[in-house]
Amino acid sequence: MISLNKPDYFSNRYFYPLVFVTFILGIGLGYFSSISAPILIIGGLLLGIMAIFIFKQPIIGIFLIAFFLPFERIGAYELGELTIRISQVLAIVTVLGWFFYQLFNSSFYFKKNPLNLPLTIFLLVNVVSLINAENLERSVSVLIYTIFTVIFGLLVPQLVTRKEQIDKIVKIIIISAFIVGAFGIFQFLGDTVGLPQSITGLRDLYTKEVLGFPRIQSTALEPLYFANYLLIPLGLLCALFLSKDLRFKHYQLALLLVLLGINLVLTVSRGGYLAFTALLVIVGIFYFRSLLTPKKIIIGITAIILIFFVATRFLGLGDSLNLEIFRGHVVNVFYGAAYSERVETLQTALAGFHLHPWVGIGVGGFGPFAAVHPYVPPPEGWRIVNNEFIELLSEVGLWGLLSFSVVILIIIFRSLKAIQIGQDKNLKAVMIGLLAAFVGVLVQYLTFSVLYIMHVWFLIGLMISVQNIIFEKE
Repeated sequence: MISLNKPDYFSNRYFYPLVFVTFILGIGLGYFSSISAPILIIGGLLLGIMAIFIFKQPIIGIFLIAFFLPFERIGAYELGELTIRISQVLAIVTVLGWFFYQLFNSSFYFKKNPLNLPLTIFLLVNVVSLINAENLERSVSVLIYTIFTVIFGLLVPQLVTRKEQIDKIVKIIIISAFIVGAFGIFQFLGDTVGLPQSITGLRDLYTKEVLGFPRIQSTALEPLYFANYLLIPLGLLCALFLSKDLRFKHYQLALLLVLLGINLVLTVSRGGYLAFTALLVIVGIFYFRSLLTPKKIIIGITAIILIFFVATRFLGLGDSLNLEIFRGHVVNVFYGAAYSERVETLQTALAGFHLHPWVGIGVGGFGPFAAVHPYVPPPEGWRIVNNEFIELLSEVGLWGLLSFSVVILIIIFRSLKAIQIGQDKNLKAVMIGLLAAFVGVLVQYLTFSVLYIMHVWFLIGLMISVQNIIFEKE
């Protein structure tokens, strides 16, 4: 069997013309999108260069995507109503690189993936749900995004097949998280002292003018998305810290945990806090004995104290009342305007479910269904349910929710099996960290609802890869 990571088609007479076409398309994308934006032309050139390496070794695309996952807003470009993100462009190039590798070698070989069938059923239900869509154009666009991210998630296990690749991806994720975490701290302090938003990158909704203190989003679209992404590096860091992984110093992992922990607190995302609590519970279950060593206890307590001390000091920089506002925002879960809005959207979603219980009101159809007119978006944008599972029930019905639930159960039970039989401590730690992050994502999905997120499907694909490697080794 030919290795996917050492392609022999680099000498193929079609390869160089193909790369040349990709290079020209990259330049054309930058030039014709906006002649007055030279950054797009530079981006097109860089895309062409990266395509050469990705087409030569598609796994490079996965490494690059792992680094650029958190760059959703900063590092992205708005083209009309379309947001072009680096990770999405790299995913497209990687998919093409893998496809042409298979094509040139006349051998389409797919590694077994237990998610193929349930995800195919899930996507078919999404397609069928279009018959009930009130705004077909929006539903089709959401369907395209969903199919794209699912395909990307299924591609990851096709390319990530060796332990050495997992090690590289873990290091890349940690390095990227450190960069966006450091920028998050700068963002908070910069807004606090009055730096313009053009420098801090904060959106209007999250500056200190709203709550008295900024809510950091770093390079992500919103604070809750940033909190959701942070679950991946936090899960890995916690598991590696407790697993006695010799590749990392304990103090290095602890300092990174403190940095990202402060970032998580400063997102002021209640769903993020609940998700991180679930993450800690999962890691604690598997590493309960490791938690009881004096060294781990001292470092752990010190890290918690540092996170609490630094975060509260930051929150109190502008006004001592900010801490009280922060406490009220976090604790007041069951009353206030936000709570009333969530109750209303849940009731509307359930009304949509009762209208079309089997295949729903159409993928991406809740916003138009809840709007005054299905083709006129509200000034604040299309509404969401703020609960992924209820939104799926409303938009793709019982069949859609059941098929997606099967995907979740397969991932969890397969992860538990891999952890149970795994003998490689490093792989086992990565599996535990990823499982903890995945459970955290599911918990946070109780408070927001967007399924086609790149880092979520990257996490799913990486989990299947680690499971496959462990099963093959054993």
